[in-house]
Amino acid sequence: MSQRILGIDLGARAVKAVLVESTYRGYTVLEHGAAVLGSEAEGATLLSRQAAALEALVSSRGWRFQESVAALPGAGMASSVVTLPFTDPRRIVQTISYEVEAQLPFELSDVAWDWQVLGVRDGKSDLFVGVARKEELATLLAALAPLGVDPRAVLPPAPVYSALLAGGAVGPLASPAVPAVPAAPAPADEPAGAEAILDVGQDRTSLCLAVAGGCEHARTFAFGATQLARAVARELGCPEERAHALLAAAARGGAFDAELAPLATDPRAAEALHRAFGPLAREVRSTLRAWRTRVGPRRVARLHLAGELGRLPGMPELLAPEVDGPVQPLVLEGPSATIPAEDAPGYALALALALHGHQGARAPRLNLRRGEHAYTRDFEHLRGRIAKLAWAAAAVVLLAVASAGVKVAALSRQEALLERSRCEAEQKLLGKCYPSYEEAESVLKGRGAGGGALPKVSAVDLLVEVANRIPADVSVKFDKIDVAREKLHLEGSTDSAENVDRMVNALKSSTCFQDAKPGASRRRADGKFEFSIDSGLTCLEAGNQPAGGGRG
Repeated sequence: MSQRILGIDLGARAVKAVLVESTYRGYTVLEHGAAVLGSEAEGATLLSRQAAALEALVSSRGWRFQESVAALPGAGMASSVVTLPFTDPRRIVQTISYEVEAQLPFELSDVAWDWQVLGVRDGKSDLFVGVARKEELATLLAALAPLGVDPRAVLPPAPVYSALLAGGAVGPLASPAVPAVPAAPAPADEPAGAEAILDVGQDRTSLCLAVAGGCEHARTFAFGATQLARAVARELGCPEERAHALLAAAARGGAFDAELAPLATDPRAAEALHRAFGPLAREVRSTLRAWRTRVGPRRVARLHLAGELGRLPGMPELLAPEVDGPVQPLVLEGPSATIPAEDAPGYALALALALHGHQGARAPRLNLRRGEHAYTRDFEHLRGRIAKLAWAAAAVVLLAVASAGVKVAALSRQEALLERSRCEAEQKLLGKCYPSYEEAESVLKGRGAGGGALPKVSAVDLLVEVANRIPADVSVKFDKIDVAREKLHLEGSTDSAENVDRMVNALKSSTCFQDAKPGASRRRADGKFEFSIDSGLTCLEAGNQPAGGGRG
């Protein structure tokens, strides 16, 4: 299924856009266009003028698109390279926020930021981090919303140029009119050379270094056509607007009109321009030095010049000593070649943004629209929410399983305690512990495999037998009569020790207390004897009934 994606470059003097149709197999550049910003009316901000120009461009062309990708305009974007001593993506996500916050002079919650991996080497990860004020991002989204434009991604401009190389949009450079500084042949084991894209804009310049289509280094710094035009205007004594027009005409390569022709032939203009390019060469040199310090010695095989001044004469000769290969204006090939060669450098950023959208999930993760400003209309956002819900559901299931396990363990312990109590009760009542309650119950009812039943002699019968066996002329007081399942225990007091012997002998005459024997006895202060008598219940084993007699 095809999808139309609009790449939006909100420049300081004009708004440019490229419309591509993205399919599974590739892409097609449908249209491209630009709209010059309106005059600076009272109270109109630069962003409002850019939004008005974009609205006029889209409506005049009748463009219809499903997605858009924009670069954050202005010079308020900050970036840095952070190196972490590991490569695990999860650890990077957990750690990078602390590294970024340590570099900021304000709270991390006040900025919109994101990162992408530049490369992995020696177990370390190099990350490009882009940071912008949240107010700037919110203002941009609010300005584009009335136009029906809701960018899926808002990106720093520098690293996005690698999409031109990854998408195969950059063609081979022709033989340069001024050859680059000759370089020695590269050794066979030397890493592949990098390709660089340098975009000189109105107030900012972006440099992207890419290897095999992947960004290895990116930087945006303050330099642009404004500085060049100001230097030329100062040297020639003309208004800056005329100097801007002179530079634009020189970059287009066309004939100068009657008003600009005298300025173009003035040798002071070329000298001023050459001097004004000095800061650009120094910034490019320092950027390449920082890149090589991080990744090691590496050649810059080609340098593509982009931006409105990408075709400005003299720039290739100025930058040739800084690289190891040719330096020429950007040349497009393949589907992107529908953009004319003279317009290709100026539309480089807009095309790169559109191709970034075409890459979809294959594109680097860098996107300033995170958190509260996240894009909510694509599957990636839905996938993120589904992932969060899946984690939450997994946590709930895990807690439920843990709760069930705890409950099962508690019930098992209770069951074991109940089983132990049942076994103890059966041991006391039946003399053994049966495997099941039903079997013990049947034994108690006289139907079990144990062959026994409840004793036919009750505790009441035993008490009656004790009372009958004690001689009638013995004065005795029982303090404790304990009738257990197989034992009788008596405690009490009587007048003399002989009475204790007479009671023991009398109990022995019963079939139930034949092994009666006296226990400890002592005389109390009142003259009474305390005694104890113990006896097994022999009538239970024999199954005999106690006989009557004795005390009635």
